[in-house]
This record gives sequence, C-alpha cells and structure tokens, in this order.
Amino acid sequence: MTSPRRSGCASPRRPIKLAILPLLLGLALAGSAQTNAPKIRQLSPGVFEIGKVRLDKAARSVTFPAVVNMTEAIVEYLVVTRDGKVHESLLRTDAVPKDIHVAMLLLDAKGAGTNRIPADPLKPIPGDPVSIEVSWKEKGKTKRVAAEKLIFNTDTKTNLSPGPWIYNGSLIENGTFMADPEGSIISLITDPFALVNNSRPGRDNDDLCEVDSKAVPPLDTPVEVRITLQKR
Repeated sequence: MTSPRRSGCASPRRPIKLAILPLLLGLALAGSAQTNAPKIRQLSPGVFEIGKVRLDKAARSVTFPAVVNMTEAIVEYLVVTRDGKVHESLLRTDAVPKDIHVAMLLLDAKGAGTNRIPADPLKPIPGDPVSIEVSWKEKGKTKRVAAEKLIFNTDTKTNLSPGPWIYNGSLIENGTFMADPEGSIISLITDPFALVNNSRPGRDNDDLCEVDSKAVPPLDTPVEVRITLQKR
C-alpha cells in the first residue's frame, strides 16, 4: 500500500514519526507487552537518533556508546547492557536493545524472523550479515578496530577470524522482547536472545573467546560500537 505524501521537512531537532515505524514495531514486537514506541529524532538528512542509538541510512550503520567492561579473562559476549551478563562481556552499554533493533529494521534488516538458531553449531545462523567496529579516542585521535581483533581465540591462539557477524534480532517469548530483560546485544557464543550472534566455528564452546588484553583500551574507556548492515 502506498503511504500518503507528506509535504515539508521535519525539523532536525524535533521528534519525528516515520510512517513505517508502527508497522516495523508491529512485526518486530508483535504480542509484546512493551508497547511504548521509541522517539525518533532526525539529526540531519538520513541520520536519526533513537534513544542512545544513532542510525545512518546512507552508511547502512547503527552506532551506540559503550564502555570497556573487561580487559582480560574468558568472555561470552562482546556487548551487553547493565542487565546482562556483565561478568562475561568485553563491553557494556546503556543503549536499549529494542532501540537498536528498531534502528536495524529501519535499515531493512530482516533478522532471523521465524527461523530459530539451529542447535547444531555447524549449521548457519539465520539473519543478516553485519560487520562490527569498535572505536575510541587514543592520544587525541580516533582508533577504529574490527570487533574480532579485540577477541582472542584460545584454540587457534590468534584473534577471531575476519568476516561477518549475524544479525538475528533476538526473540519474543511470552510477550517480551527477550534482548531487553536479558541485556544481550552481541554474543560470542550461541544465544538466540541476543541481537547479534558470532557466526564463526566454535561458537558452542563457552571457553573459546578471551579478551585480547594487548588490543583493548583500559577499563572504563568510552567507546562507540558500530554495526553495519552488509549488502547481500
């Protein structure tokens, strides 16, 4: 169905409603008790803010702030919220998982849909391929690193292999969008409640991933996480 035409431009600093948002929320959070639609602000042409999340349509990317949560030890997550498994995550964030999900849907990410993540780790994870980058200030300059370069593979004794991660988009159970209460955003082990899963071999091994202490900045360093939707 063709949406009605709208005249004029939204103010860059005022909350706006995108015509497609109610439909996206209905598809993404159908049956969820969490019915409060996030406010969306347009910051500049093609750039929008949803809570602490920034969406850049031209770059096909979603960014949000985080801090370094661990600088050593085995980890099972790349990013969690304060409600997540902070004792097992490299980074933590105050960004709301649902806001990240809405931003990804506005980039036309499909996620896993009704397809469940297979128990067999040799089978592919359904969803959209994405790249993940972490950046921070170092000696007055911005340093950008692929997320896999911050994680050490205890089997291969090297960093995680380059390549895409999979945006599966979490699950809804008993009317709840599970990424929110679980606090799971980017997982290194197989976690259907996380928004993003690691697609690499060995993701069923809880002891596979370790923080690369030589690559990560100091504890509590502010960072920015960028998820970029790859073209199929």
